[in-house]
Amino acid sequence: MGLGRITRFAPTPAGAARVNVMRAGRSGVKALAPPLDLFEDFSREKAAVKQAGGTAEQAHAEAFRRTRYRERFRAHIDGSAESRAALHTLVTQAKTQDVYVMCMCPYRTAGEACHTYLLLELARELDGALELLAEPRPRRAG
Repeated sequence: MGLGRITRFAPTPAGAARVNVMRAGRSGVKALAPPLDLFEDFSREKAAVKQAGGTAEQAHAEAFRRTRYRERFRAHIDGSAESRAALHTLVTQAKTQDVYVMCMCPYRTAGEACHTYLLLELARELDGALELLAEPRPRRAG
C-alpha cells in the first residue's frame, strides 16, 4: 500500500483510489489544491512565457520557479488546519489501499513542477515509512 501521483490522463490501477487535488471541477479534496492566488499567479506566468515563445514544458517549469510555487504551496498546507487534516487522511488511507493524487499536469512533469509531488514529500514527512508509488503512464493518444 502506498501513495502516488497520477495525471488525469492515466488509468487508475486496479483496486487503487484516485483523489482529485485540483482547483478545477466540483469534486475532489480542495484543501489539497493550490490556493487561488497561487493558481492565478502560476497561470498568468505560464501564459507570459508561452506568449514570449516558450514551449509548454518551459512555460510550466518557469512559471513554477517565478511564482515560488514550492515555498508558497508548502506555506499554504502548513498554515491550514483543514489542509493538514486532509493530508493526514490520505496518509492513513494509503496504509490500507493504494492512493493516487491527481492533477492535470503532464506525466512525470519536468523538475517535479506540480503540487502533487509536493504533497508526496509532505506525506513522507508525516510518515517516513510511507511507500511512494510509481506514476502510472497515461493512455496513448488514438
